[in-house]
Amino acid sequence: MISGNLRFEGFDVTSWQNLLSLFMPGLRDRVVRARQRPAGTLTVVVDEDDLVLTALHSLDGRTDAHTGQELPPLRALAAEAGARRVLVLRAGAMEELAERVALRYQPGQDYLTQTLTVARAGRELADAGLVRLWPNPMASVPIPSPQAVQRAMDLVLPVDKAALLVLWDGELWTAVALRRRREGIDLVAGPDLLSRWAGPLGGDWRRDHRVFVDAVARAVAPVHLGIFAEAATFRALLSSSTPGRWAKAIAVRDVVVNPMPGFVAAALSADAVRGVGQVSARALDGLDVAGLVLPIARMLRGRVLQAESVRDILGFDPLSALAAALRRHERSDDTEP
Repeated sequence: MISGNLRFEGFDVTSWQNLLSLFMPGLRDRVVRARQRPAGTLTVVVDEDDLVLTALHSLDGRTDAHTGQELPPLRALAAEAGARRVLVLRAGAMEELAERVALRYQPGQDYLTQTLTVARAGRELADAGLVRLWPNPMASVPIPSPQAVQRAMDLVLPVDKAALLVLWDGELWTAVALRRRREGIDLVAGPDLLSRWAGPLGGDWRRDHRVFVDAVARAVAPVHLGIFAEAATFRALLSSSTPGRWAKAIAVRDVVVNPMPGFVAAALSADAVRGVGQVSARALDGLDVAGLVLPIARMLRGRVLQAESVRDILGFDPLSALAAALRRHERSDDTEP
C-alpha cells in the first residue's frame, strides 16, 4: 500500500533512528558497529549434502571457516561468527525464487502484490528446505492475500485519512504521520514537519496531543488514528504479551488514543476481558484491574459490537506477531555475553 509518489519529509537522523528502533531493536548496534554483542547476518550457501560452499557476514565480509565442511548447528554457527542471525541458502535457491516469482508476476501489479508474491515464494522455498533462517520469529505467521491486506488497510487507515504516532522522552522523541490516498500511502511526515505545523506547545503531552491532531488535520488530512505516549511506555507495550496491559495503559492515560476508531476500541475490549480473566479481581501493580477494566470493557463492547478486527481479516494478529519478534530479540540480548 505504497504510492509511487511517496514522500519522506521532516526527519533528522536521530528521530528516524528512534522511530525504526521501536521495531528494529538492534538498529543502534548496527549503526554504531558495537561488536561487543552479536550483530549482522551470516549468509551461508550449501550444496544438496549440506556442505558449506561459501559464507558471507554482512559486517565482516567473507569467511571460509567451514568451507567444505558439513553445516554446523545454526545457533552454534551464529555464536562463532558473532552474528545475530544465520541465513542458509541451498545452491540454486535464488534462481528458484526468481523463477517462481516470474511465473506469478502480472504486468501492472502494485508494490503490495509484488511484495506478497515474493514472500509467498520465499515461504515455499523454506517449506521445501531450500532456505533456512535462524532465528525465525515469523515462521508461524501466515502470509495473507493482497485482498486481505487491502481490506485490513481500509480498516486501519481509510483513503484520504491520516494516522499519527507521537512519542516523548522528556521532550519530543520521535513522531510520524502517514497519509493515504487511493493509490496508497503518499506522505510520511516526521517530527520536524509536525512541530512546524503544530507551533508552540504547552509542555504536557497529555494536552499537547490535541494540538498535533488539529495540526495534521489542517496540513495533511483528518486523523483517523492517533497514538501518543512516552517512548519507554510504548516500547514496553509493543513487546508485552500480558493480557490487559494495553487496556490498562490507556485507561490510566499512560497512552492516549485520539481519535479512537472502532477497530481499536474492539481490540481494547478484547484485551481488557482477557486481562480480567487472567488476574480475576486481584490487584496488578497496586491497581484494581477488575474494578478499572471491566467497566471499560462493557462500554467498549457496547459501542463496537459489530466492529471488524484486523485479526479476523488477516487470519493472525500482527501486533502479537510483532511482540513475539521483539521479545525474541530481547531474550537474545539477555543471553549474550
